[in-house]
Amino acid sequence: MYIVTKDGDFHRQFIEIEKYTNKDLIELKLISTDTEKLQQIYPIKSAYASYISVVKEEVRCVTSRIDYDFKTYEKAKELFFENTIHHLDHLTRTAENAIQDKIELSAEIGSQTSRIVAILTIVSLIMGLFIAFFNARTINRPLLSLIKGTKRIARGHFDKDLTLPSPPEIHELAQAFNHMCDRLQELDEMKADLIAHISHEFRTPLAIIREAASLQRDCIAKGSVDQQRRLLAIMEEECERLISSATRILNLSRMDAGMMDYHMEKSSLPQLIEGSASKIEPLFKNNNISLRLNVDRNLPSVFMDAQKIGQVMENLLDNALKFTPEGGEISITASVPDGKSSAHPSKHDPPFIRVSISDTGCGIPEEHIQDVFDKFKKLHEKGTGLGLYIAKQMISAHGGDLWVTSKAGEGSTFFFTVPVFSHSSCSPPDARLSP
Repeated sequence: MYIVTKDGDFHRQFIEIEKYTNKDLIELKLISTDTEKLQQIYPIKSAYASYISVVKEEVRCVTSRIDYDFKTYEKAKELFFENTIHHLDHLTRTAENAIQDKIELSAEIGSQTSRIVAILTIVSLIMGLFIAFFNARTINRPLLSLIKGTKRIARGHFDKDLTLPSPPEIHELAQAFNHMCDRLQELDEMKADLIAHISHEFRTPLAIIREAASLQRDCIAKGSVDQQRRLLAIMEEECERLISSATRILNLSRMDAGMMDYHMEKSSLPQLIEGSASKIEPLFKNNNISLRLNVDRNLPSVFMDAQKIGQVMENLLDNALKFTPEGGEISITASVPDGKSSAHPSKHDPPFIRVSISDTGCGIPEEHIQDVFDKFKKLHEKGTGLGLYIAKQMISAHGGDLWVTSKAGEGSTFFFTVPVFSHSSCSPPDARLSP
């Protein structure tokens, strides 16, 4: 399936099954008590090892995009696979014959020891009754605890391990139960993460579309064609963003693993900032919040993924909008740190551009400033706690930094830096470029 679809999940499943197969071959060797069976195991291991070798070589060719003869590899895999099955069948027949021989020997011995069997049967019956009574007392309590634990899990409580003072078999069952509980808790957290990601990714575009549609309705009444076209363009762009967000959400886990793809190119940061501000402008007007831009159009070009930096801007603006009261002000500033604005900076100029987004909102308490960029960290009931975390990861991947200065009751200012374009270094240190 991996060779056909190139889906890495099938390759990982294949590797996992290989581990279990090798474990089974080792156990098979351990339980083989006679020389004949041991000699039959070696061809099995050899054929299977050859099959795995061919598969790994083919995977290497696919991964490295090397041309190879697909039919030749298929024939080799089929040959080694059939050899493995053939030797396993032979070992099975040998084991069945050995079992049959032992059954016949047992029958012969049994016919000579009928009296002993009768005595042993009576003794076994007595011992069985005793053991049944003992097991009933020993197992009953652990099973009741297991039932209670299962009901607790059914109610969604996964945070308590089950401890059973019981025989090894029941103790092993308790360990398996605890492992299941941990896995269910992990899946529950993954579900919560996914819902939070979807909520965060879809909220801003839907809000923009809603406000643009409301303004569009007013424009229809007033007959402003140019304004209608601009609002329709905004709604169309945000619809496209929603479609792409559905795909990006599935890749957020790659960001945590440092494997997010970035399409880096020489871009204009002032143009991107103005575009982001224009998209979210209807929300500012609806909330009676003024937006002030102080962006130097002659700033040096930067080497960035415009879509990712645009998402950072929208996250920061959306965050500022959430915590700025009606009648407040949000300002955006972009410049080189020493105030220079030459489009061709000299070697002494700072190698980055600094962007700041200030608001007049409630601010952040000093003791919580370092926590705002943590995943799912929410200092208020607003938001999902993902926007700043996502922005921090994206800026870091571009080789920049993201930080905040704030004082409770006096608003906050978020800063981020992006390295300027340089011919000697066309990619920031942490960015992973997609082919």
